[in-house]
Amino acid sequence: MVDIFVKDLGIVLDVGMEMKFSLPLSASAHQQFLSASAAGFGKEDDSAVIKAYPGINLSQNRRMK
Repeated sequence: MVDIFVKDLGIVLDVGMEMKFSLPLSASAHQQFLSASAAGFGKEDDSAVIKAYPGINLSQNRRMK
């Protein structure tokens, strides 16, 4: 779930701060998952993070090639 990633990435960032270790990609991912959670996708699968990007419409019937 998106909300689990918010929690887990928050833990990762907390540990990084304690160790004074920069984690820019983790921080960016955390922000994206926070946005998705705030948009109401918190209980959905982690792939729902893409729904937070405006203008991206994914077809439910589209299959990966």
